[in-house]
Amino acid sequence: MFGYVKPYTDNLRVKEVAFYRAAYCGICREMRASLGQLSGMTLTYDSVFLALVRMAYLPDSEFSSQSRRCVVHPFKKRDALVSNDAIRYTARIFAVLSYYKCLDDLADERHGRRMLSASLLPLLRTFSKRAGVDDALCREIATYLAEISRLEAEGCESVDALAAPFGELLGQVFAYGIPKPGCEVLRVLGRALGRFIYCADAAEDYDEDLRRGRPNPYGALYKGAPLTQENRMMIHSALLYYIREMESAVALIPFDKRRILEALVSNTVSEGLTHRIDFLLRDDDKA
Repeated sequence: MFGYVKPYTDNLRVKEVAFYRAAYCGICREMRASLGQLSGMTLTYDSVFLALVRMAYLPDSEFSSQSRRCVVHPFKKRDALVSNDAIRYTARIFAVLSYYKCLDDLADERHGRRMLSASLLPLLRTFSKRAGVDDALCREIATYLAEISRLEAEGCESVDALAAPFGELLGQVFAYGIPKPGCEVLRVLGRALGRFIYCADAAEDYDEDLRRGRPNPYGALYKGAPLTQENRMMIHSALLYYIREMESAVALIPFDKRRILEALVSNTVSEGLTHRIDFLLRDDDKA
C-alpha cells in the first residue's frame, strides 16, 4: 500500500480526522508493544484503511480510546484507540508487508537505496517473525510477489496480468479471518485496491523507472516512449474503474450506526484515491 491509501482530509470533519489519527496511534502503539519499539518506523498511514474496514466487523465493545504520551510524542498526550482485533491484525500484517517490500526494493533499487534496504532487512525480518502471522498467508504473499517478479522479468506487456497478483495479495490480506459474507466483500475491495496501487505506482514512476532501467508495465506497453496526454487519460480512466469497484464493495460493508468509520472509508476510496492520481491529469509539459 505504502503511500496511496489516505483520506482527503479537506472534506473531513474535525472528529473524523481525530478518530483517524487515534486509529493510527493505536496501530503504532500495538506494533511497538508487540514487535519492538523500532517497529513503529515501518508504519504508514495506509495501514489505517485496513484497520478501519475490518473494524466494521467488530462488536461495539471493542471500541475505546485512551489519551497517553509516547516515545514519539513525549510532551503532549494523544488519543489512541485501544488495541482490538482489527488493530492487532493490521500491526502484524504490516510488519510482514514491510519485510517483503524491503526484499522487493533490494531487487529493484540501486546503489544508496539498495544499501539502505540491505541494512534494514535483518531488522524487518525480525519484526516479521515476531508478528506471528499465519504461515499459509505469508506463503501466499510470497507466491504472489514472486509471480509479479517473474512476469516483469519476462517483459510481460499486459498491465492487467501484472496487476492481478498484487490484487489477489491484498484481497487475501483484507479478507483473512473475516467470516462470510464479510470476507468476500473485503476480498473484492482488497483485490481492486491492489490492482489500483500497482497501476498507479507504475504510472507515477514511469519516467524514473525507464531512466534507471527498472521494469515498468507501461514501459513494455508503450515501448519506452514518453507518456502522451492520451496515454495518461487512458490510465486515469482505468484507475477510476478500480475506484468504482471499491465503492461498490464499500457499499456492502455493515457500518450500521458507525458513521465515522463509514465517512473515513468512503472518503479514502472516493476522494483520497481520486486526488492521489491527479498527477495523470497534468499537461504534457508539466508531467
